[in-house]
Amino acid sequence: MRYVGVSNFTGWQLTKALFVSELQGFERFASLQPQYSLVERNIEREVLPACREEGVGVTPWGPLGGGFLSGKYRRGEEPPQGSRIAGAPDEFEEAWTKRNVERNWRTLDVVDEISEETGKSYAQISLNWLLMQEGVTAPIIGARRLEQLEDNLGAAGWQLSDEQVARLSEASAIEDVYPYRFIREMQRV
Repeated sequence: MRYVGVSNFTGWQLTKALFVSELQGFERFASLQPQYSLVERNIEREVLPACREEGVGVTPWGPLGGGFLSGKYRRGEEPPQGSRIAGAPDEFEEAWTKRNVERNWRTLDVVDEISEETGKSYAQISLNWLLMQEGVTAPIIGARRLEQLEDNLGAAGWQLSDEQVARLSEASAIEDVYPYRFIREMQRV
């Protein structure tokens, strides 16, 4: 049996495609591949809720933010030569201009603290957080070397504590914007 999937859709595009599939009797999308990590969480606004609601599997690409969450990048320093981020043009998702922002450095600070507490690598912590997000089926890891693959696989078989997940989620939280903020505020009235 084969399944149909899609990558990089918005919530409305996915929902519309599922509606058209149902209306026309077409095979529906079974999975979505969005970018999702501690440094890119915007799918939480609509894409991830749409996937959960519609039973669409989520297999995130870029779960380590193009390597930013691997532990090799330092605040105030240029990215290491030969790294994915160092070679990424500004229009790429992994571009240094997109990763070198204060929110991401705050996130890495918390990853570092949890690494000290658990003895786990930055990559293992970042992947474990992702695996614990409701609706995520499995991340697509992009290891370039065997030791990276082995380290990434060490994200399975254990879990961050609820308190650690909360710290990571708070440090990496996306900006609260309209209309989501407005809707939430009006529901409290």
